[in-house]
Amino acid sequence: MATGLVNGTDLLLKIGTDATNEVVIAFATSCSLEISMDEIDQTNKDSLGWKSIIGGLRSWSVSADALYQNEAKAGDTSFTDFWDNIENRTEVFVEFTRSGTLTSDNKYYHGKALVTSLSVNGGTEDQSTFSVTLTGTGVLTEAPGA
Repeated sequence: MATGLVNGTDLLLKIGTDATNEVVIAFATSCSLEISMDEIDQTNKDSLGWKSIIGGLRSWSVSADALYQNEAKAGDTSFTDFWDNIENRTEVFVEFTRSGTLTSDNKYYHGKALVTSLSVNGGTEDQSTFSVTLTGTGVLTEAPGA
């Protein structure tokens, strides 16, 4: 087995009001982090017919899918919490990390974000789920583990 590879089950998305009280999204089945950068076109007559760009604004977002629960238990982050965040336009603290003890070799990512998308899904004779997307409102910080 290759050293350093991470099992996807170990990746977690945590939400809170600040860096000291974040909790894992309850019953999450997947999570993702997307980082992107706008491109600024610098193509000119000296580009020899090739597009030339420089980096522009950077942005980031996180998303998760989770099993839907009608009533969340105390300490869980669930659909109703995200509903409240989107209803009140509340900024939240986000941490994209690994489960277990982080070492200095493990990086995690954190920043502030707004809930920008929330949906519930339910198929016939299937587990109901919800999806949430949070878009960063500033810098996404990469930090080493403990």
